[in-house]
Amino acid sequence: MMEVGQGLTILLYMFAFATGCMTLVLSVVFHMRESYEWTKFFIVFHSSLLLVIVLQVLNIFVDVFLGNTVAQVLGYVIRGLLAANVSFLMVFIPYFTTWVIASPWRLVHKLVFFTVACGYVALSVLDMIFVNITVLESWMVVTFLAMLFFCIFLIVINLKTINQPDVRIVCKAIIILSFAMMPSLVSTIIYPKLRSVGYPLYFMAFSIIILVYLFVYFRRIPNRTPKEPTLELLSKYHITEREFSVVQLIKVGLTNKEIAERLDISVNTVNNHVANIYAKAQVRSRIDLLNVLNGL
Repeated sequence: MMEVGQGLTILLYMFAFATGCMTLVLSVVFHMRESYEWTKFFIVFHSSLLLVIVLQVLNIFVDVFLGNTVAQVLGYVIRGLLAANVSFLMVFIPYFTTWVIASPWRLVHKLVFFTVACGYVALSVLDMIFVNITVLESWMVVTFLAMLFFCIFLIVINLKTINQPDVRIVCKAIIILSFAMMPSLVSTIIYPKLRSVGYPLYFMAFSIIILVYLFVYFRRIPNRTPKEPTLELLSKYHITEREFSVVQLIKVGLTNKEIAERLDISVNTVNNHVANIYAKAQVRSRIDLLNVLNGL
């Protein structure tokens, strides 16, 4: 039989899962429209968090509805997957953080965070072997929260260096949320029974923040009327007339070889023009260049 507390916990996780799925879908659509590099990382990050929620719910269902033997076997599988996913996050979140603040991912970062992730896996294995030892579970929570707030601290002190306004807005919202949720997250260390409530609440609040940002973005779309790029609009980048001809054909979607045939010049000449355009517009790819053109 399912207790009232377990039913409410599952309901809370289902709400968190629903908001997380909405956020993931809109994030994919946003990435397809804008093609920012950071959105690709965010989708991986959010998918991993969503998997944690799914595994937590499965763990509850296994304990309630399946027999002891089956529940025990599946419980080990689910907890193993959960440990693997969380240990992945313990490396990925710092990596994503260093990327956001434009700090190089150095060897020392790899050594530290891979070691911490391995430590988390070791604690998880011990927790599965020695069941119901709250000290091990508490250390697992402490390890993850320490990594999380270290990354948030890095974002706080480097917030002004984040160039993309969208990323900066999202980071500010996450910082505010994290500090607002800090008392409840810390209380999960002292009172382990609160963990089943603290995790989905934090994830749901995080998802809602991203959802609000995405809703605002998609609401702005009808009012956005991108201008067709002209040589005058590109004057601040000191684009020449020949380079502008190349830009127009890039915007149409032609390859460098096709551009060379259209303009009756060599492919090497087109490559040189493209390299000069990238340097002047301070971009590194066609997608970045198209984003610049769309923002004119």
